[in-house]
Amino acid sequence: MGRRARRVEVTTRARVGLLHYTCPPVIGGVETILYEQAIRLAARDHPVTILSGRGGPLPDARGVELVIIPQLDSRHPQVSAVRDALNQGQVPAEFATLQAEIEQLLSPQLAQLDALIVHNAMTLHFNLALTAALWTLAGRDRARIISWVHDLSWVNPLYRPWMHQGEPWDLLRRQHPKITSVFVSAQRLAEWRELTGAVIDSTHVIPNGIDPATLLKIGARARELASRIGLMSSDVVMLAPVRITKRKNLEWAVEAAAGVRASGRRVQLVITGPPGPHNPRAQDYVDELKHLRDELGLRESVHFLFEEAGGPKDAYAVDAATLSDLYMLSDVVVLPSASEGFGLPLAEAAIFRVPVVCTDLPAFREVAPEGVTFVSTEGGSAAFTAAVLKALESPPTRLRRHVLGALSWDRLVAERIEPLLSTPA
Repeated sequence: MGRRARRVEVTTRARVGLLHYTCPPVIGGVETILYEQAIRLAARDHPVTILSGRGGPLPDARGVELVIIPQLDSRHPQVSAVRDALNQGQVPAEFATLQAEIEQLLSPQLAQLDALIVHNAMTLHFNLALTAALWTLAGRDRARIISWVHDLSWVNPLYRPWMHQGEPWDLLRRQHPKITSVFVSAQRLAEWRELTGAVIDSTHVIPNGIDPATLLKIGARARELASRIGLMSSDVVMLAPVRITKRKNLEWAVEAAAGVRASGRRVQLVITGPPGPHNPRAQDYVDELKHLRDELGLRESVHFLFEEAGGPKDAYAVDAATLSDLYMLSDVVVLPSASEGFGLPLAEAAIFRVPVVCTDLPAFREVAPEGVTFVSTEGGSAAFTAAVLKALESPPTRLRRHVLGALSWDRLVAERIEPLLSTPA
């Protein structure tokens, strides 16, 4: 109980603990958040330990250690008995005994950590002996304690009747001078300020994240591509799901990418197909597009996937499953063709609900008589670029990109959580 093998590797990365009453496979929102933080910090080479009262084995440990300390569990018999008395406004003698026991169990664990992220246990009443133990340990142990606030007993109408004056209940509405508080929303921060009078700014709000690739069920090939060419970290992903032939008029797509970049956004244009197989001069057109790309300073932003896949011989490396994934990762499909006999990409884009900007061709209108943006072939590249920029301003597209940018777990961990681990309280 509370024992683990000692790590022997030498690391300069912060050693991080994450604590909650329970952990996966116990189902719960906080349990899920704790697990996501743990596996992503471990993936960034942090030694990570989950400290929990109940749960395990983890669905996929991914280098995360799990230490079960039963007295952390909100449903442990000792904890439940003490809580029943506390709910009646009585502090039983067993409270101090349980607090001391938890301190004794946690202290050696904290001695091996640089930071401990405590989920909810500093602001909920489900194990007040744990709360009191953490208050004591925060002033004594080396590890920096971070209180991750999802919920507050003192402001919850369901829990408020069980709150009483004095300690230990008052610990749930006081800001410990050596504990950093982080809030999952601006609302929780505002409630904490009103409850405690603490002066804490909005930089202490770190929202819960999402894993877009998992939600979209993105396959391994598309994940690898997205990681390598930065699709998730871009502001705009443009998809041209076509072979590279002269009649596809892909110059307009490249120039539209330049227009998006000029609007102040990071852009990636993905051209999925290889050069046309029947024209011996097809590679000449690829070279023209590359020259235009380089001339516009888009070398890192325009991608020919037949090359990413290893060359023209690997013409079908972007298989149907990967193409489907790329549609789901895209903000706009661009089809600036000069002529077409059919418009299959329009049908595919409609299934994935991706906005489409295309030239005004009879074949395209036949497939999609409405719901896409048509640009006259006589309008030129400037008109096509303007249409792409307008398509990106649709509310669903803007919301999707906001969520990807603001709530991606990988970005939150790298830009918000990691700096917190070494910042003074």
